[in-house]
Amino acid sequence: MKKTLNIILLFLSVIFLTNCSDDDDEINSTNTATKEPIISDTTAFNSTQEPFDKQIMHNNIQREYLLYIPKIYDSSQSTPIVFSLHGAGGSKESQYQLSEFHFIAERENFILVTPEATARRGALTFWNQTNSSNGADDVGFIDTLISIISAEYNVDLDRIYIAGSSNGAFMAFQITCERSNKIAAVAAIKGYMLSDQITNCNPNMPTAIIQMHGTQDPLVAYSGVQATVDFWNKFNNTDTIPLITNFTDSDPNNGNTANSQLYRNGTNGVEVEHIEVINGVHDWFGEPGTNYDISASEEAWTFFSKFDINGLR
Repeated sequence: MKKTLNIILLFLSVIFLTNCSDDDDEINSTNTATKEPIISDTTAFNSTQEPFDKQIMHNNIQREYLLYIPKIYDSSQSTPIVFSLHGAGGSKESQYQLSEFHFIAERENFILVTPEATARRGALTFWNQTNSSNGADDVGFIDTLISIISAEYNVDLDRIYIAGSSNGAFMAFQITCERSNKIAAVAAIKGYMLSDQITNCNPNMPTAIIQMHGTQDPLVAYSGVQATVDFWNKFNNTDTIPLITNFTDSDPNNGNTANSQLYRNGTNGVEVEHIEVINGVHDWFGEPGTNYDISASEEAWTFFSKFDINGLR
């Protein structure tokens, strides 16, 4: 993603820590529509299965998302869902491509949902990351998608996971603050919680959290990570001293290394993990075109798979 920073750097540095302000109607509707698979050239996504472009009306606004059902899906077995939220200026297509969660979904058998924000700052899409009353109802949108997809497929409602990139990571935390009774675990990549989010976050269930961040992130400063880690450690009642593990330095010439700081033994066995990517920048680590010792998507799924809504599985 380093190559995309030249396009969006100036925009993102202004809007990452602000709220979107689109007007939001009061009418709720969950009518759904499905188009043909959005990817006509499957080699462009290098996938063995195509995602479907779907739409619903929510609060009188058309909302869109990509739905990926792995070929190994079996309707007789309950299946987890992973939500994957793009960053500011992103789209459902760009997040699908850079995260490559669909490869993992095919291997591990989970339903992948990649929704799109509707609010805009100029030409940039933006999640209503603090759920302000004059912005889009993104929390309700995700909540509605859970209901719709679980009505269509055999979903394991104890295993709903959410991963977010940058502004999408802020949004993932907001959803969890308001819907901790539905979200089993969260992966936040290059994003964390604003001070107002921390102050106003009132989850009602322990929630497993993994946060990954580059120490040289020029857009979302690394210095903000610890406050979010501290909040969830306190709420989840985890150990105060982390287990620190260094990742294998698979390429000594790539200029970065990574370590895991794992806080264990929380309520119901939940954990909080921070992956520090030393010299990492504003990337979804492991996305095409980057060279890191970790894959954010693989680390997210490895973490997710340990937990359900009741804690450690």
